[in-house]
Amino acid sequence: MTRVVATTIGQVRGVDLGGAVAWRGIPYAQPPVGPLRHRPPLPASSWIGVRDGGRFAARAMQTVLPGLVPVGPRPACVDDPQRISEDCLYVNVCAPDRPSATPRPAFVWIHGGGYMSGAGPEGIGDGETFVRSHDVVVVTFNYRLGAFGFLDETNCGVLDQIAALRWVRDNIAAFGGDPRLVTLGGVSAGAKSVATLMAVPSASGLFQRAISQSGGGDHVTTVDVARATVDRLGIDRRHIPTVPAAELLAAQQAVSPPLYGVWTWRPVVDGALLPDVPARRIAAGSAAGVALLASSTVNEAGTFVGLDPRAARPATRVLTEAFGAVKAGEILDVYGGDLAAVMTDERYGIPTLRLVDGQSRHAPTWRYRFDGSLPGSAPAGHGTDVAFAWAVGAGDLGTPEATALSRIMHAAWGSFVRTGKVDWTPYDAATRPTMIMATPPHLADDPDSLRRRAWPESWPSTTWF
Repeated sequence: MTRVVATTIGQVRGVDLGGAVAWRGIPYAQPPVGPLRHRPPLPASSWIGVRDGGRFAARAMQTVLPGLVPVGPRPACVDDPQRISEDCLYVNVCAPDRPSATPRPAFVWIHGGGYMSGAGPEGIGDGETFVRSHDVVVVTFNYRLGAFGFLDETNCGVLDQIAALRWVRDNIAAFGGDPRLVTLGGVSAGAKSVATLMAVPSASGLFQRAISQSGGGDHVTTVDVARATVDRLGIDRRHIPTVPAAELLAAQQAVSPPLYGVWTWRPVVDGALLPDVPARRIAAGSAAGVALLASSTVNEAGTFVGLDPRAARPATRVLTEAFGAVKAGEILDVYGGDLAAVMTDERYGIPTLRLVDGQSRHAPTWRYRFDGSLPGSAPAGHGTDVAFAWAVGAGDLGTPEATALSRIMHAAWGSFVRTGKVDWTPYDAATRPTMIMATPPHLADDPDSLRRRAWPESWPSTTWF
């Protein structure tokens, strides 16, 4: 693979990673600054000469949350989390360093962070281990966050994600990738973004496969709730486009709940870009034909409760507001009053089940539940499985058990990105076959049946998480 690649708007020079080449900080849209703040992204401008692709661009405007960092070995190339800017709309590409007779599948990854923190390479670096292992092209990117990307029904963060996918469609062939074999994946807010994009009409056809890691299709809000949040910023609406970025960021932080795991910013169901709650759209066939691999962990809340023991405390109030005291009591009884387990399922477990229930009607779908553990982290906590699937740190995760499980998950993901399949029974809503990623992995039918049956078919997605 040549180190200098010609994109549609200019040339960029990559860096040699040994078996892979990385091109970092390639603009996919114009900087969303000045009059372009809170506006849909515009195509990036062309440049003359060869652009240096050796450094990641600055992260989107965000507040770094103490302690909330990716779990597992830290990739050496990850950028400085303090370097933030409104000028943030850049992609990163990593590809094998050898030519191929046929175009390679592409894997586009959306970072997590509650729609208010994170960056493209966070937790996975360039993705070079995946590239070397599976002979694919990996793409990561930044998108606008918090009050800059999810302020209201403008949905700028979602539009950024679509713009990045269009960039992949138009440019990935230059890096040896196949625009007709694109897998879109993500973790946490990135996984919820995957479901959102499965439901957005204007994203149709931009990817053929999807991976949702601790996601679901329920985490959106309404126009009225979004506008009420804007009012709480304490900034005159007329001045929001022009206030200094630092002032808007400070206002964002002031209205964001102090509890870990509680999200203020999220995509808005506007009736146009996003016509309805993604889970409902997906169940109706909005992403028909898109193969899906979806997962959650058995102890998602462990990560948040470990950082802040108060994180799960709102459970009783939220359940009562959503379902009434009687139903809330029934749910809490099933969980034995374990509020962290309630948080795990309300936020990720049940939304993931709804996602696979809906998509399995329209495309091949597989589900797994992650039960593994990583030294120094909550057992099967939120985000723990990223290091396993991506084989971060060359797959050496500190114990023989973790390393062996990482190899299994890494191989499964590679198979899915390359072929659209994994080697266990596809999911169906009748028997709900689920691979339990533990030591050893094993297949179980409807392993969460008691807890699953405790929840109503739907509930307000704007109440808590």
